Amino acid sequence: MRRGLSARLRAYAEKDGRGYPDWAVRYVPVVRRLRRAGLLGRDRLEVGANANGLARFAPGEVISVDLAVDHLREARQAAGVRPVAADVTALPFRDGAFDTVISMDTFEHIPESLRERAAAELLRVTRPSGATVVAFPAGEASFAAEQQVQAAYARLTGGSIRWLAEHAAMGLPDAGATRDCFARLAGEDRDVTLSGNAWFPAWAWMWRVLMCNWPGRGNAVCQVLLRWSVPLLTRLHGRRCYRAIVWVLPKGR
Repeated sequence: MRRGLSARLRAYAEKDGRGYPDWAVRYVPVVRRLRRAGLLGRDRLEVGANANGLARFAPGEVISVDLAVDHLREARQAAGVRPVAADVTALPFRDGAFDTVISMDTFEHIPESLRERAAAELLRVTRPSGATVVAFPAGEASFAAEQQVQAAYARLTGGSIRWLAEHAAMGLPDAGATRDCFARLAGEDRDVTLSGNAWFPAWAWMWRVLMCNWPGRGNAVCQVLLRWSVPLLTRLHGRRCYRAIVWVLPKGR
Protein backbone atom coordinates (compact mmCIF):
# COMPACT_ATOMS: atom_id res chain seq x y z
CA MET A 1 0.00 0.00 0.00
CA ARG A 2 2.82 2.39 0.91
CA ARG A 3 4.50 1.69 -2.41
CA GLY A 4 1.27 2.37 -4.28
CA LEU A 5 0.80 5.72 -2.54
CA SER A 6 4.40 6.65 -3.21
CA ALA A 7 4.00 5.82 -6.92
CA ARG A 8 0.84 7.95 -7.15
CA LEU A 9 2.50 10.89 -5.42
CA ARG A 10 5.53 10.65 -7.69
CA ALA A 11 3.33 10.44 -10.80
CA TYR A 12 1.52 13.60 -9.70
CA ALA A 13 4.78 15.42 -8.99
CA GLU A 14 6.20 14.47 -12.39
CA LYS A 15 3.08 15.02 -14.51
CA ASP A 16 4.80 17.89 -16.37
CA GLY A 17 7.99 15.88 -16.72
CA ARG A 18 10.75 14.97 -14.32
CA GLY A 19 12.69 18.05 -13.37
CA TYR A 20 9.86 20.49 -14.07
CA PRO A 21 10.53 22.60 -10.92
CA ASP A 22 14.15 23.08 -12.01
CA TRP A 23 13.14 24.14 -15.52
CA ALA A 24 10.53 26.54 -14.16
CA VAL A 25 13.06 28.19 -11.84
CA ARG A 26 15.32 28.78 -14.83
CA TYR A 27 12.83 30.09 -17.36
CA VAL A 28 9.84 31.65 -15.60
CA PRO A 29 11.72 34.67 -14.12
CA VAL A 30 13.28 35.41 -17.52
CA VAL A 31 9.99 35.15 -19.40
CA ARG A 32 8.25 37.24 -16.73
CA ARG A 33 10.75 40.12 -17.04
CA LEU A 34 10.84 40.06 -20.84
CA ARG A 35 7.05 40.17 -21.03
CA ARG A 36 6.88 43.10 -18.61
CA ALA A 37 9.42 44.99 -20.75
CA GLY A 38 7.65 44.10 -24.01
CA LEU A 39 10.76 42.28 -25.24
CA LEU A 40 9.46 38.74 -25.72
CA GLY A 41 9.34 39.16 -29.47
CA ARG A 42 7.98 36.96 -32.24
CA ASP A 43 11.35 35.88 -33.67
CA ARG A 44 13.05 33.87 -30.94
CA LEU A 45 16.32 31.95 -30.75
CA GLU A 46 17.45 29.66 -27.95
CA VAL A 47 21.05 28.47 -27.93
CA GLY A 48 21.37 25.23 -26.00
CA ALA A 49 18.52 22.87 -26.89
CA ASN A 50 16.50 20.78 -24.47
CA ALA A 51 13.04 19.26 -24.18
CA ASN A 52 11.80 21.93 -21.78
CA GLY A 53 13.24 25.20 -22.97
CA LEU A 54 11.85 28.63 -23.80
CA ALA A 55 8.94 27.29 -25.90
CA ARG A 56 7.62 25.38 -22.87
CA PHE A 57 7.23 28.56 -20.83
CA ALA A 58 6.53 31.11 -23.57
CA PRO A 59 4.30 29.52 -26.24
CA GLY A 60 5.28 30.43 -29.77
CA GLU A 61 7.86 29.32 -32.30
CA VAL A 62 11.46 29.08 -31.13
CA ILE A 63 14.49 28.17 -33.19
CA SER A 64 16.56 25.94 -30.92
CA VAL A 65 20.28 25.54 -31.65
CA ASP A 66 22.64 22.85 -30.40
CA LEU A 67 25.52 20.71 -31.63
CA ALA A 68 24.31 17.56 -29.84
CA VAL A 69 21.87 15.49 -31.90
CA ASP A 70 20.23 13.96 -28.82
CA HIS A 71 19.50 17.44 -27.43
CA LEU A 72 17.93 18.45 -30.75
CA ARG A 73 15.77 15.32 -30.78
CA GLU A 74 14.52 16.14 -27.28
CA ALA A 75 13.82 19.76 -28.23
CA ARG A 76 11.90 18.69 -31.32
CA GLN A 77 9.31 16.97 -29.11
CA ALA A 78 8.21 20.35 -27.75
CA ALA A 79 5.50 22.28 -29.56
CA GLY A 80 6.76 25.23 -31.55
CA VAL A 81 10.43 24.24 -31.64
CA ARG A 82 12.48 24.22 -34.86
CA PRO A 83 15.80 22.46 -34.12
CA VAL A 84 18.96 23.61 -35.91
CA ALA A 85 22.36 21.92 -35.63
CA ALA A 86 24.92 24.70 -35.27
CA ASP A 87 27.81 25.99 -33.18
CA VAL A 88 27.22 29.02 -30.94
CA THR A 89 30.50 30.50 -32.14
CA ALA A 90 29.31 30.46 -35.79
CA LEU A 91 25.52 30.84 -35.85
CA PRO A 92 24.01 30.37 -39.35
CA PHE A 93 21.74 33.42 -39.16
CA ARG A 94 21.92 36.94 -40.57
CA ASP A 95 22.72 39.94 -38.40
CA GLY A 96 19.76 41.10 -36.34
CA ALA A 97 17.58 38.11 -37.20
CA PHE A 98 15.89 37.76 -33.80
CA ASP A 99 13.91 39.83 -31.33
CA THR A 100 14.76 37.56 -28.41
CA VAL A 101 17.95 35.51 -27.98
CA ILE A 102 18.31 33.27 -24.92
CA SER A 103 21.06 30.93 -23.79
CA MET A 104 20.19 29.10 -20.59
CA ASP A 105 22.80 27.04 -18.71
CA THR A 106 24.99 26.65 -21.79
CA PHE A 107 27.93 29.03 -21.30
CA GLU A 108 29.44 26.79 -18.63
CA HIS A 109 29.69 24.03 -21.27
CA ILE A 110 31.66 26.25 -23.67
CA PRO A 111 35.47 26.29 -23.31
CA GLU A 112 36.58 29.50 -21.62
CA SER A 113 38.66 30.49 -24.66
CA LEU A 114 35.52 30.52 -26.86
CA ARG A 115 33.06 32.30 -24.56
CA GLU A 116 33.78 35.79 -25.87
CA ARG A 117 33.28 34.61 -29.45
CA ALA A 118 29.99 33.00 -28.41
CA ALA A 119 28.88 36.24 -26.74
CA ALA A 120 29.66 38.18 -29.91
CA GLU A 121 27.56 35.81 -32.00
CA LEU A 122 24.56 36.03 -29.66
CA LEU A 123 24.70 39.82 -29.86
CA ARG A 124 25.21 39.80 -33.63
CA VAL A 125 21.98 37.93 -34.33
CA THR A 126 19.91 40.07 -31.91
CA ARG A 127 18.07 43.10 -33.29
CA PRO A 128 19.06 46.47 -31.79
CA SER A 129 15.53 46.70 -30.37
CA GLY A 130 15.68 43.15 -28.99
CA ALA A 131 16.94 41.31 -25.91
CA THR A 132 19.86 38.97 -25.32
CA VAL A 133 19.69 36.94 -22.09
CA VAL A 134 22.44 34.56 -20.96
CA ALA A 135 22.17 32.55 -17.72
CA PHE A 136 24.73 30.22 -16.18
CA PRO A 137 25.93 28.89 -12.81
CA ALA A 138 28.76 31.14 -11.70
CA GLY A 139 31.49 31.42 -9.11
CA GLU A 140 33.17 29.37 -6.41
CA ALA A 141 30.07 29.01 -4.23
CA SER A 142 28.10 27.49 -7.11
CA PHE A 143 30.94 25.12 -7.90
CA ALA A 144 31.13 24.01 -4.26
CA ALA A 145 27.35 23.42 -4.19
CA GLU A 146 27.58 21.34 -7.37
CA GLN A 147 30.32 19.22 -5.85
CA GLN A 148 28.12 18.55 -2.81
CA VAL A 149 25.27 17.41 -5.06
CA GLN A 150 27.68 15.30 -7.11
CA ALA A 151 28.97 13.62 -3.94
CA ALA A 152 25.41 12.89 -2.73
CA TYR A 153 24.52 11.43 -6.12
CA ALA A 154 27.64 9.24 -6.07
CA ARG A 155 26.72 7.89 -2.63
CA LEU A 156 23.22 7.07 -3.89
CA THR A 157 24.05 5.56 -7.29
CA GLY A 158 27.79 5.04 -7.47
CA GLY A 159 27.74 7.18 -10.61
CA SER A 160 28.29 10.76 -11.69
CA ILE A 161 26.01 13.51 -13.04
CA ARG A 162 27.48 14.07 -16.50
CA TRP A 163 26.74 17.76 -16.89
CA LEU A 164 28.12 18.62 -13.45
CA ALA A 165 31.31 16.78 -14.34
CA GLU A 166 31.49 18.89 -17.50
CA HIS A 167 31.05 22.06 -15.45
CA ALA A 168 34.07 21.03 -13.38
CA ALA A 169 36.11 20.30 -16.50
CA MET A 170 35.25 23.60 -18.26
CA GLY A 171 35.23 25.84 -15.19
CA LEU A 172 32.18 27.92 -14.26
CA PRO A 173 32.09 31.42 -15.76
CA ASP A 174 32.75 34.44 -13.58
CA ALA A 175 29.55 36.52 -13.43
CA GLY A 176 31.20 39.94 -13.35
CA ALA A 177 33.71 39.15 -16.06
CA THR A 178 30.97 37.76 -18.31
CA ARG A 179 28.82 40.86 -17.79
CA ASP A 180 31.82 43.07 -18.62
CA CYS A 181 32.48 41.05 -21.77
CA PHE A 182 28.92 41.54 -23.00
CA ALA A 183 29.03 45.24 -22.09
CA ARG A 184 32.21 45.74 -24.11
CA LEU A 185 30.80 43.92 -27.13
CA ALA A 186 27.33 45.49 -26.95
CA GLY A 187 28.52 49.09 -26.96
CA GLU A 188 27.02 52.19 -25.38
CA ASP A 189 23.57 51.91 -26.97
CA ARG A 190 22.61 48.91 -24.82
CA ASP A 191 22.07 48.39 -21.10
CA VAL A 192 23.96 45.38 -19.73
CA THR A 193 23.02 44.29 -16.21
CA LEU A 194 23.46 41.29 -13.95
CA SER A 195 20.97 39.51 -11.70
CA GLY A 196 20.77 36.28 -9.72
CA ASN A 197 18.59 33.21 -10.16
CA ALA A 198 17.92 30.22 -7.88
CA TRP A 199 18.51 31.07 -4.21
CA PHE A 200 21.15 28.67 -2.86
CA PRO A 201 19.18 26.94 -0.03
CA ALA A 202 16.19 26.36 -2.33
CA TRP A 203 18.41 25.20 -5.21
CA ALA A 204 20.29 22.72 -3.03
CA TRP A 205 17.03 21.29 -1.61
CA MET A 206 15.51 21.00 -5.08
CA TRP A 207 18.47 19.14 -6.54
CA ARG A 208 18.79 16.78 -3.61
CA VAL A 209 15.11 15.87 -3.97
CA LEU A 210 15.17 15.55 -7.77
CA MET A 211 18.56 13.90 -8.28
CA CYS A 212 19.66 12.37 -4.98
CA ASN A 213 16.44 10.79 -3.62
CA TRP A 214 16.53 12.94 -0.47
CA PRO A 215 15.45 12.14 2.23
CA GLY A 216 14.93 8.55 1.12
CA ARG A 217 11.58 7.06 2.14
CA GLY A 218 9.83 10.45 2.04
CA ASN A 219 11.16 11.48 -1.36
CA ALA A 220 7.79 11.22 -3.15
CA VAL A 221 6.21 13.59 -0.61
CA CYS A 222 9.11 16.02 -1.02
CA GLN A 223 8.64 15.91 -4.79
CA VAL A 224 4.99 16.91 -4.37
CA LEU A 225 5.99 19.74 -2.00
CA LEU A 226 8.59 20.83 -4.53
CA ARG A 227 6.00 20.97 -7.27
CA TRP A 228 3.63 22.99 -5.07
CA SER A 229 6.52 25.36 -4.27
CA VAL A 230 7.22 26.29 -7.91
CA PRO A 231 5.44 29.70 -7.79
CA LEU A 232 7.55 30.63 -4.75
CA LEU A 233 10.78 29.12 -6.06
CA THR A 234 10.59 31.22 -9.24
CA ARG A 235 10.60 34.37 -7.10
CA LEU A 236 13.29 33.44 -4.55
CA HIS A 237 16.39 35.33 -5.65
CA GLY A 238 18.39 36.36 -2.61
CA ARG A 239 21.89 37.77 -2.41
CA ARG A 240 23.44 34.32 -2.84
CA CYS A 241 22.18 32.60 -5.98
CA TYR A 242 23.36 29.56 -7.88
CA ARG A 243 22.82 31.08 -11.31
CA ALA A 244 23.79 34.47 -12.79
CA ILE A 245 21.80 36.15 -15.56
CA VAL A 246 23.32 38.70 -17.94
CA TRP A 247 20.67 40.97 -19.50
CA VAL A 248 21.49 42.92 -22.67
CA LEU A 249 18.52 45.17 -23.35
CA PRO A 250 17.76 48.40 -25.24
CA LYS A 251 18.47 51.55 -23.22
CA GLY A 252 15.87 52.18 -20.57
CA ARG A 253 14.19 48.77 -20.83
